[in-house]
Amino acid sequence: MGNVEWNEGMSVGVEAIDSDHKALLLVINEVNESLGSDDADILIKEIFEKLEKYIKQHFQREERLLEQCDYSELDDHKKQHREFVEKIPELKKRLLNSDSVEIAQEVQLFLLNWLMMHIIIDDMSYAQTLHDHGLATTSQTATPLLEKAFFWIGKRVVLDKRVFISTLLPMIGLVILSATILWYSFQQYSSTRNLVGLTDVIRNINTLSHSLQAERGLSTGYISSNYQHFLSQLKARRDTTDIALQAYQKTVIELSPELSNEDMRSHFSNSDQWISELIKQRNTVDNRAHIVEEMQDYYTDFISSLISVYDAMALLEIEVKLIHNIATISAMTQLKEAAGLERAYGTQILEKGVPVPADYQKFSQLIGEQVGLLRFFKHVATSQRKMEWDLFSNSNKQMAVSRFEAEIIEATTKSDRSGLDSKIWFEVISNKIDHLKLLIDGLVKDIDTTANGKIDNLQGLYWKITTVLMFIVLITLLISWLLSKSIIFPIRRITQAMTHLSNGHRDVRFTNHFADDEIGEMVNAYEYSRRKLLQSDIFSAISRKRQSITLEQKEREKSQYIQLASIDPLTGAINRRKFNELAELELIRVRRYRHGLSVMMLDNDHFKAVNDTYGHPTGDSVLKEFYQACKKSVRNNDVVARIGGEEFVILMPETQLHQAHILAERICKTVENLTVIIDGATIKFTVSIGVVAWNENIRVIDALIEKSDKALYKAKDRGRNQVVSE
Repeated sequence: MGNVEWNEGMSVGVEAIDSDHKALLLVINEVNESLGSDDADILIKEIFEKLEKYIKQHFQREERLLEQCDYSELDDHKKQHREFVEKIPELKKRLLNSDSVEIAQEVQLFLLNWLMMHIIIDDMSYAQTLHDHGLATTSQTATPLLEKAFFWIGKRVVLDKRVFISTLLPMIGLVILSATILWYSFQQYSSTRNLVGLTDVIRNINTLSHSLQAERGLSTGYISSNYQHFLSQLKARRDTTDIALQAYQKTVIELSPELSNEDMRSHFSNSDQWISELIKQRNTVDNRAHIVEEMQDYYTDFISSLISVYDAMALLEIEVKLIHNIATISAMTQLKEAAGLERAYGTQILEKGVPVPADYQKFSQLIGEQVGLLRFFKHVATSQRKMEWDLFSNSNKQMAVSRFEAEIIEATTKSDRSGLDSKIWFEVISNKIDHLKLLIDGLVKDIDTTANGKIDNLQGLYWKITTVLMFIVLITLLISWLLSKSIIFPIRRITQAMTHLSNGHRDVRFTNHFADDEIGEMVNAYEYSRRKLLQSDIFSAISRKRQSITLEQKEREKSQYIQLASIDPLTGAINRRKFNELAELELIRVRRYRHGLSVMMLDNDHFKAVNDTYGHPTGDSVLKEFYQACKKSVRNNDVVARIGGEEFVILMPETQLHQAHILAERICKTVENLTVIIDGATIKFTVSIGVVAWNENIRVIDALIEKSDKALYKAKDRGRNQVVSE
């Protein structure tokens, strides 16, 4: 048996351990080399002493290394070491006490098998542990930092989690980005929602200032008419003003702090003072103790304070478009305030009856001021609002205002103003003021519509982003799951297939197509290994089959040799040697179980004459025909043998003498009727038969044969072609 060479694939990564394994392999190979030596016993003793020494050193070295890394299976390892150390003297004794080469080879095979199993199963199991604790000494090259990171992640994070994390991180970034967008949208939404509160303030300021302007005009007319006119209208207007005041105060309280600044809060505070003063002003008017100029100044200042809130709103950090709309509202409110003052002064002029130059001058200034404010309005207003004003300015109501204004101014040079009625003037100018209020309400509605439209857009955007985000998250999770499964599933299949392959099964084959990547390469490597192992298995099976065929052929040859040694080559009958073996076995059985046994001896009559007349080949043919006739006449368990030239014997187990005699008579008659035709010659022959049966006095088969032979000669002496039984 040849020596086993060291293979680097058996290295465990620790130089000292690998050196021990190489030394042990060399010592075990020495056992094989010493078998044919003259002083084999001495060499074997030396080899086993060396083997025992190396093994103990190796085991001690292993155990020290495993203790350093707290190896969990150290106790089992030590137990295996002790068991093998105790086995060595037994192997040594067995080898020395046997001269058989087979025993020596068996011992060496045991040692080689132990060493291979020790390296591959035991030592390679702890190789990774030694490497992890920095105890490995071979193949230790510097590992790049990036590869260290790969190994660190691969050691601590399982594959499916790595796939999940690889998709989770971008998803987290997407979620953060979407959350930022949503937060910004929510902030915009909140700000826009607050703008609705701001438009409520604007609307209520417009309503309150409009009501105060009307109350101021009616109070002026009431005072100027010497408390004769406008009383019922004034009371109704005060109720309207109170309602507007409550709505205004409520919206101011509910206004978000984010939509107010210091100037606005200051104006709100001043408004509270003006509101608390309003009751006093009304009482003074009702008590007829009020001077009209003071009353007008109060209302004008109160209204100016309200209008100033618009200017403060323009300083808020809101959209430019909204600031533009607020500025337009402010201009229109100032225009309406100028028209309100114009109404008050016009009413005052008409009610006094006596021209006052200062009143006319103020009246004219207010008309000019309105012209400038209208110019600004047309510059900043939307096309729709400008169209609405143009329609009003060309209407009869506006024309009536213009005519009344001209008549009032013209009346400054006339003493007769009987055609000018203050109530009509109040009604005409109020129509203009009401229309201005409608324009302002329209502007407020524009702001409200813009804010609500933006709210709707932001809400739609919010839900769209949320829906898209949820969809992306679900799709990402689904893709992550699919990617994870698409990686882990084939790897698990490959792992199962490799385990199956290592257990000797070669039937697992991958029929699915994989991408040209690492997994595809793993599948190709598995398939290559499977085919190689399958090829090896087939070659081994063929080799074993060849060996089996060779063995079968040798067995057949051996059987043929045995058969040739037992069969008469001429007739096919068994020969005398084989007959004696079978007869002895049957005799033993008969003596044990006391069954019947008969033997008949047969001899062809005048066979020498056949040879002399027709030749030996013809005689051989006669013998063959004779054997076939006997073979056809006997049972399957009867034995027909040729024991001489023309002499045959038939062994008949389980047969009594009278049964054997009947069979012999049948054979004798069959042979007598047998005709052999050879080369045109017809040959007839007969047979003489002696039949005997076993009895307890017969101990050997030769005695039975001898007795049957005597019976045969009696048949011949009596004239041949007959049967004699004894």
